[in-house]
Amino acid sequence: EFGDVDISEAERTVHAAIDHGINYFDTSPYYGRTLSESRLGKALEGRRDKVVLATKCGRYDVDSFDFSAARIERSIDESLIRLRTDCVDLLQLHDIEFGDKRQIIEETLPAARRIQQAGKARYIGITALPLKILRDIAEAAPVDAILSYARYNLMVQDLDDILRPLAEDQGVGLINASPLHL
Repeated sequence: EFGDVDISEAERTVHAAIDHGINYFDTSPYYGRTLSESRLGKALEGRRDKVVLATKCGRYDVDSFDFSAARIERSIDESLIRLRTDCVDLLQLHDIEFGDKRQIIEETLPAARRIQQAGKARYIGITALPLKILRDIAEAAPVDAILSYARYNLMVQDLDDILRPLAEDQGVGLINASPLHL
């Protein structure tokens, strides 16, 4: 995404992060068009038990989205191979604002729950930038976690008003990604 990265330096960075207490790693097949998952999987070898590992499904390129049950079920298997693990801690539906709301509720989330029941993901979540769609979907179908980005920082705090009450009421994890608004 942002230029060439020395693979051994990237692995050393992941190892240093873990050694210094960072334990949450969030990736996606979209990031680096699968390179992020592959490289993180290699870096986590022998350290998987020390981290909370999250990945995503549904978004695969800049304009490539597929929230069908069949694609979600294939996607987790592909991600598990790249991540060199048999289970992720959190599987998130990536950028749901680009999907059909009804499909997300009636097809995609049930497929994700089947993945969870199969033991391939411990928890299921949704991600988006717009907060209203996250709230609407979480009210219509149970999720374990909600992630939005650039919505709680020094410039913007609407995540606190729109999602925090719902998350507290439903016992849902709330992830504030990109708190530096980058």
